[in-house]
Amino acid sequence: MELLEQYQRWRKNGWRMVIVGIAIIIVAILVMSFTAQPPAPDFSKLGIHLLLDDGRGSWDVSLWDEHVATAGEMLPDGGYVVQLVRSDDLDTDKWQTFMDLTRDNNLTPILRLATTFDDDTWTWTPPPVDSNGRYLDLANAYADFISGLDWYTDTHYVTLLNEPNNGHEWGGRPDPVAYAQFVMDVAPILKSADENVVILNGAFDLYAPDTGDEPFPDSDIYYQSAETFMNAMHDAQPNVFKQFDRWNSHSYPLQFTEPPWRRERGFNNIATGETIETAPHYLYNQGVNGYEWELWKLDQFGVDDLPVMITETGWRHSNPADSNSLDAGENYPSVEQVTAYLDLLLLGNQFQRIPDVPIGGWTGLLIDERVIAVIPFAFNGTPDEWSHTNWLEMSPDGEILGQYPMVDLFTSYIEAAE
Repeated sequence: MELLEQYQRWRKNGWRMVIVGIAIIIVAILVMSFTAQPPAPDFSKLGIHLLLDDGRGSWDVSLWDEHVATAGEMLPDGGYVVQLVRSDDLDTDKWQTFMDLTRDNNLTPILRLATTFDDDTWTWTPPPVDSNGRYLDLANAYADFISGLDWYTDTHYVTLLNEPNNGHEWGGRPDPVAYAQFVMDVAPILKSADENVVILNGAFDLYAPDTGDEPFPDSDIYYQSAETFMNAMHDAQPNVFKQFDRWNSHSYPLQFTEPPWRRERGFNNIATGETIETAPHYLYNQGVNGYEWELWKLDQFGVDDLPVMITETGWRHSNPADSNSLDAGENYPSVEQVTAYLDLLLLGNQFQRIPDVPIGGWTGLLIDERVIAVIPFAFNGTPDEWSHTNWLEMSPDGEILGQYPMVDLFTSYIEAAE
């Protein structure tokens, strides 16, 4: 009888202890919800994509000083600047001018190695093939160029071409087997020539569909989805993705117009009319966090933990210097709306610091530890082509006429961080 009474007392007190424990947990959660702070953004990730030369048009070297200095004013110490260099313009004396300007303005250059642009087909030419089907001649030319420059940074970032799954970037028709061979030839030669080189992939076009054996409707251009292209690269060269030291991503908002919380998943196969979904349901390949799908895909190939450098992202705007520029389109937001979207893209809204905006649906890029660089496109292109994209208002002769509020946003970040 005494044992039964002890058990009843223990059971009664035990439930009281459980209830007290639950109450303590609830209070702790409430306290945390009121006192928690959003993760601190890392403003050192910021950069901008320059267009001193875009492969078709270029600014005179005499203008570079002002353009690079203006970029430096809105970026942190060591901020990133991407610049394209064509394969027919591997002039170390000329490009040393650019490298010296990055030193003078305390910026970190990323050189985007390119081929040449064909004005007749309006496509980038595929890299020239040696007689043995390799790319060693071009690899050595790139290596001589990279090693011939005086870099003031310890790390020498180099990107191997651009969006190769988009036919515009490969002579009209993507060739994943050829691009994989190009990477396997060029990467080792660059690393042999420059022990400090850090190689990035040519970022993929995450919005490209699969067009199969026919070009995109009403065009001569073929496309492959990033899924199809990466699979074919890996099939041809199983170690190809292990050549990259950083993962380069072009994680753009939908249609260059939609807010950061809008996203889509799956790949459109125009040839079959199907939408293909291969990744887990929580991964979206299209949207401002598209790199999450790419990291998942790399993991399928045995490549993990590559830091992400987003070398293109951002919105086009409806306040152009030249309303007939080639990047014109419909439903572009104003520069004020672009600036608001950009702030949300970078910092997120988990604690609803901006009212009436979703608190989720995307991850702020400056608080995502997987991302080490965020570099919007683009800063200072020729106004006849890039007026809806530029962050600077440019005259046809390269004079800076003004700057859009996206520049002021970046400047405010740097000032707040000091």
